[in-house]
Amino acid sequence: MFEGKKPVKNKDLRIINYLNSYYATVDREHLYQVDPIVVGLLKYFDGKRTYEEIIEILAEKTGFEKEQIKPVIDQILKELTEMKFIFWI
Repeated sequence: MFEGKKPVKNKDLRIINYLNSYYATVDREHLYQVDPIVVGLLKYFDGKRTYEEIIEILAEKTGFEKEQIKPVIDQILKELTEMKFIFWI
């Protein structure tokens, strides 16, 4: 689905930390609560790393096999794409 592509964080994405909860918006009208793990993942979406490189990094950091984390990361990426938090190049 994402093979060979590079995710890029939307330049309009704003992350708000309020009382130890994270919220995100791209249009200042809709606010979504986001998991701290997702906030941490966003730093990898700079348009320089491919999907495969990000999976490799996350596998190394978590100690899980790539095939174990791919379904979870794919679901997160799908949702972030649908919410327009990230784009693909």
